[in-house]
Amino acid sequence: MNNKALIYGTIAIDTLITPAGRANSVLGGSGIYAALAARLLTDDMALVGVVGTDFPQEYSLAMSARGVNMQHVSQVEGQTFAWTGKYEDDMNNRTTVSTIEGVQEHWQMQLAPELRECAIAVATNVTPPLQYRMIEQCSHACFTMADFMKSWIIREREYTHKLLSKVDLALMNDEEAREFSGSDDSIEAGYKLLETGPRYAIVKHGSAGSTLFHRAEDNEVRLFRCPAWPLIHPADPTGAGDSYMGALAGYLTHCINGGKPSWEDMKTGVAVATVVAAATCEKFGTVSLFALKRQELAQRIAQFRSMTAWQ
Repeated sequence: MNNKALIYGTIAIDTLITPAGRANSVLGGSGIYAALAARLLTDDMALVGVVGTDFPQEYSLAMSARGVNMQHVSQVEGQTFAWTGKYEDDMNNRTTVSTIEGVQEHWQMQLAPELRECAIAVATNVTPPLQYRMIEQCSHACFTMADFMKSWIIREREYTHKLLSKVDLALMNDEEAREFSGSDDSIEAGYKLLETGPRYAIVKHGSAGSTLFHRAEDNEVRLFRCPAWPLIHPADPTGAGDSYMGALAGYLTHCINGGKPSWEDMKTGVAVATVVAAATCEKFGTVSLFALKRQELAQRIAQFRSMTAWQ
């Protein structure tokens, strides 16, 4: 067992349309955002995923230069996953214009033995069956986490339940949590998520922050409500949730040491993740994550602590 965070997700070519402008054919995907965020907190992480023969080599080189281990990313004949999204004036709302599954559709992940010994297994937004396959292969991980998407919750209901029973932490946004739980109340939805198996759940409220739920050993449920970093003019919220997840995983690599993170570790991790997610929104695509340095992140975390301290 090591303290490595293993991140699995899509590696994509995105086209992004927001009220602030448009970016065509830029690097994206849930795995990319999560990995770039995690590397801000740890050197002990690796990315798993698949790209097609059209994937620009300069993107792989840029990721490696930022400390993301890309050697376990497969390249196969075909087109890389591609997504086009359009955001409304209220950028909490978006529409998927097009999705091209490409090589992602039929690729079957088979983890190398050394990757199965990771401490933290991170299944970002891909289909629940693929996430489940990843978590199953990381059966010795100290901490497992999975993110969810509304369309897959609807289409893969059985696998969503199976995945929730396998992970330590489930992450959903308000809309996803309400869809899964059948409740119009996000807090009630968080409680219902815990009933399906995970010890922790996070419901993300977009520009209103997030709520961490924890089912303790005595079955008492504890909550931690974290506000959002105050963004004045966000350019593009794409990948913010993935960045949040990756940053949390990166932080938790320092808290595992062969066991489980504590409640206090999780609360601090959520605050750190909030800061990184907000930074992601400041520019289009992955530009902010590539530019952000660890020293600047530490300064932002200290500033956020000052903003939210009440004692």
